[in-house]
Amino acid sequence: MKYKDKIKQLCQEQTNLDEADIEYLVRQADELLKSSSYANEDVFIDVKNIYSEHAIVIFHKKPESNQSLYENSVVGAMAYLENEPGVIRTLETGAPSIGLTALSQEGLAIHQTVFPILRQDRVIGTLIIERNAPQSLPAHFSLEQERAAVSERRNAAASVEQKELALFDYIDEVFLIFDRAGYLMYFNQAAAEAYRNKLGYMDSIEGMHYSNLVLDSLPFEEIWQKGGEAPKENPHQVEVHYGAYCFSVKRYLLPENGNLVMICKDITDVKEKEVQLLSHTATIREMNHRVKNNLQTVVSLLRLQAQQSPGAATKKALSDSMNRVLSIAATHELLSSQQDDSIQIEQLLEKVIENVQRCFSGHLDSALTYSLEPDICLDSSRATSLALIVNELLQNSYEHAFKDKMAVKKPQIHLQVGLKNDIINLKVSDNGSGYKADQSFDDHLGLLLVDRFVQSKLLGRLSIQSDDTGTVTTIRFKQ
Repeated sequence: MKYKDKIKQLCQEQTNLDEADIEYLVRQADELLKSSSYANEDVFIDVKNIYSEHAIVIFHKKPESNQSLYENSVVGAMAYLENEPGVIRTLETGAPSIGLTALSQEGLAIHQTVFPILRQDRVIGTLIIERNAPQSLPAHFSLEQERAAVSERRNAAASVEQKELALFDYIDEVFLIFDRAGYLMYFNQAAAEAYRNKLGYMDSIEGMHYSNLVLDSLPFEEIWQKGGEAPKENPHQVEVHYGAYCFSVKRYLLPENGNLVMICKDITDVKEKEVQLLSHTATIREMNHRVKNNLQTVVSLLRLQAQQSPGAATKKALSDSMNRVLSIAATHELLSSQQDDSIQIEQLLEKVIENVQRCFSGHLDSALTYSLEPDICLDSSRATSLALIVNELLQNSYEHAFKDKMAVKKPQIHLQVGLKNDIINLKVSDNGSGYKADQSFDDHLGLLLVDRFVQSKLLGRLSIQSDDTGTVTTIRFKQ
């Protein structure tokens, strides 16, 4: 297979690059083959693999005047973070990686210089120039050597400033200090371990330049330009995705000596939990949406059953049940469109009122009014209970308060909900004929539900005042 076809195949199968990106990479490969540059080195083009945090080799130009470092073709092979940190770093950050030690696909120690391939300000691939490296890995390949360097600096601390810096060896965040030229002059134990174990660096980071250590694309020169805008109180701070990791990066430019402090915190676990929480939230929202749809199906079945039932008492019982189910459905409808379990009572009760008015449309010329204080919220369980309670009380006024229509010239029902000192006050009043409020609720299912829900679900108090001038039902409970 020709190299052009191979590039296209690998990119189409294993990347999210579009056709224009792929054609651009093909042209880059053409130019490399025609150019006399890098005649003594192996040159590669790698791209990000969408199925992992690693890269994949899509093109290889062998040296013209030297022997290649590779006996076999590595096109299509993976470039792993732990073996080729410079490749992954440049793909992630867009920053060049100069002369970092790596391990080839054939297990050879090599030196890589990696440049980003940019198109429309996006990193679509990397150009990698490889040279042979000493096949016995340097001593600084060992993290123990790096730890010894950290320990030696700490023990040799002579000034108060150095002793204070030594304290940073006991924190979990990566702590780096660069001089005015951008070279690393101090790093703590966490930095040594993070760059070796998490970022795959095989070289000692001691004395390395900022451009080879930064985890995003912010150049060192630009930090100096932003210097006055990034004081200690307001550092330059970003979140960086790097391979399978996510870091919070802060940078401070110290005005007293011009040194740059960079602090990196691994927040991978936090981000993973956020993703899990969002997924969990989305699942719950979808469940609430389905519950609402199922409840509306139940209402449709009850309505059909009521239409086919001959008895008035049966029709009424089914109608009451429909309103109760719709009150519960209203809660799930709101839950299906928001991020948390908190329900705004104003929105919920407006839906309940709408259902009750629709049910009693044309039944009575009563004027139902309401006053609902905004921004009162309850968890879904108590909100559902409150919706059922309001439904029962409004239905009760509609059905029983104005049986003697001649006694009331202008029937009125009013719902009021307010909040004071963290106590929610709910009041339903009408100017109907009233009833004996001290009687048992056992023979009245609606009021029995209200009484039990107030006590068991809202942990509140219910009071009813009723005479021939009307009825006032008051419920108080803690928000």
